[in-house]
Amino acid sequence: MKMFTMSLLVLLIMFPAFGGGQNETSDDGMMEKSEASEGTMMEKPDTEEAPMMMAPSPVMDFKGMQDAMMLAKEKPTVLFFYATWCPTCQAAMKSIEAAPEKLSGINLLIVDYDNSDDLQKKYGVTYQHTFVQINPSGKAIAKWNGGNADEILMKTEMSEM
Repeated sequence: MKMFTMSLLVLLIMFPAFGGGQNETSDDGMMEKSEASEGTMMEKPDTEEAPMMMAPSPVMDFKGMQDAMMLAKEKPTVLFFYATWCPTCQAAMKSIEAAPEKLSGINLLIVDYDNSDDLQKKYGVTYQHTFVQINPSGKAIAKWNGGNADEILMKTEMSEM
């Protein structure tokens, strides 16, 4: 009976690890979806609570370079090479989500660092928590490592479109 109880306890504790194919949720509440394109899409989980009155989030899914270049025609666009396992990436995301109004003048596209080899090579990204501002033709016009919402705003070239 002890062996059965121990086995059951082990299965209950480990069950989330064997939920194959499910989306993972990071500490910042973002859902990670697997996608075979240039990056992984990130989205907020659906909630049934009434939405709070606040500025729209500047964070968007990276859906490919064509979409990114179209967005860059409208306003400054920054690619954020994010990894769910990266504590500095998580801290930056919390800062961004805590003050969406600060970054409302830019497009911030989340690129999954672990699944973006082509983009990393294109922009010379060697580690996560890297930001790359692009112009409408997809050319990098600014690149930096690390930063919270204030630093992202400060380092983004606002006149470049």
